[in-house]
Amino acid sequence: MSSYSINLSNESPAPPASSSLPSLPGGASVAEVSPLSPHTILATLDAHPDISTMQLRQLVHSLTLTIQTRASQHATQVAGLKNTIAGLKENLGQVTERYDAPPDGYMRNNGLIPDFDVLQDGNNIRIHFIHHHPGDPTRVQGLTGAEKPGEGPYSKPVYAQPIRRLVPTALPSWYHHMLIGRTTHFEKLRNATVTTNNYGLITNLSRYHQDHDALHQLIQEQDMLSAKLELVQECLGLTRGRLEAANAASVVGQLEWQEDRRAEPVPFTPKQRQGHFA
Repeated sequence: MSSYSINLSNESPAPPASSSLPSLPGGASVAEVSPLSPHTILATLDAHPDISTMQLRQLVHSLTLTIQTRASQHATQVAGLKNTIAGLKENLGQVTERYDAPPDGYMRNNGLIPDFDVLQDGNNIRIHFIHHHPGDPTRVQGLTGAEKPGEGPYSKPVYAQPIRRLVPTALPSWYHHMLIGRTTHFEKLRNATVTTNNYGLITNLSRYHQDHDALHQLIQEQDMLSAKLELVQECLGLTRGRLEAANAASVVGQLEWQEDRRAEPVPFTPKQRQGHFA
């Protein structure tokens, strides 16, 4: 709040004692005259129609002093109000700057992810601040800047957007090599892409790298299972050959007519059931 006040009384305050005023006729000094309000002057003139010239001059000087005093007060009040307005504008600017300033680790969403909206109090609110998801490189996190305690951040998967009227071509070999290469090569490629602030490309780089690693892992597991399958099939063939070489069926030949001819299900593929184990 400002330190000044506005005087709305009819009577103006007395001028400073240091004011130097000219002398009046008859030896009277204006310093002896107090400022009077226009209302008081008019009331005095109405009450004393035969007022003397000396008293009239004193009234005029009182009215002049009142006008000068009020003009000075008005100028002081206007200056004070201007200072107050300037201070309020400065405070408003600081509040607005703090409100618009991105939180630590975030940046303004100036069209980087245009379709990132969330529902708050029944309204769709645009996400104003975004950053890379710390736990999932294929997603981004965002804040509206007006979250209540316990709200946010909000998460969203992001994908690379196609360029209009561009005919897609195959990825260059050097790019693909870095994309699926060792960690150092991939991080170099990703760091260079991060500087572009193209979140779609950044997340798709990580998504492709993750999917490629997952595919490579599955292929390795498939190869291990194939090797185990071949080993079991080989052992199965060897064991069967030993049973045949030992004429195992003849030892218990009396069971032949007691055997239930219904075939039990065998966990083989259709090709394997046809004798193709390769």
